[in-house]
Amino acid sequence: MPPWLSQINSAQRKESKFDSYRWVQLATIGIDNTPRVRTVVFRGWSESYEMEIYTDKRSQKYYELDLNNKVEICWLFLKSKCQFRFRGTASFDITKANQKHWDSLSEKSKCMWSWPCPGELFVNQPEKAKKIRTDDLSDNFALIKIDINYVDQLILNSSVHKRRKWILNKEWKEERINP
Repeated sequence: MPPWLSQINSAQRKESKFDSYRWVQLATIGIDNTPRVRTVVFRGWSESYEMEIYTDKRSQKYYELDLNNKVEICWLFLKSKCQFRFRGTASFDITKANQKHWDSLSEKSKCMWSWPCPGELFVNQPEKAKKIRTDDLSDNFALIKIDINYVDQLILNSSVHKRRKWILNKEWKEERINP
């Protein structure tokens, strides 16, 4: 288990009463080579401690990650006054694990993958929404796994902030750094 994971778990426990404790900011490089940041939902850790996030294959981030899979995640825990930044590489999981993740979603959440393409102009089609089937895994559903190689923690709970980082080079190395 990575040494920083216990710090994340502790912060998550303190924040668990708020839906926002699973919201993370994902930074990618756009197709036009400019930065993109958006809020996504943290879905868990894989068995090999990759961060898991869901996306729609029709979304811009899917195409961006296909061209450049380097990412950074920023995760702020307000109650804990703690921020984590993760760097790593993203990949799309195309195994049977997708079905397990799909099955864990609510019916309401599953419907999102049948909506019109993300980012396109909105057209209200209430009759179409009623016909959405959610039994089968949507072709638009994708599981992103982020293989983390760098973690930066900033603790903001005192007037003197504390900061440390972990870098993966065969094994994790921790260093205290200036805030």
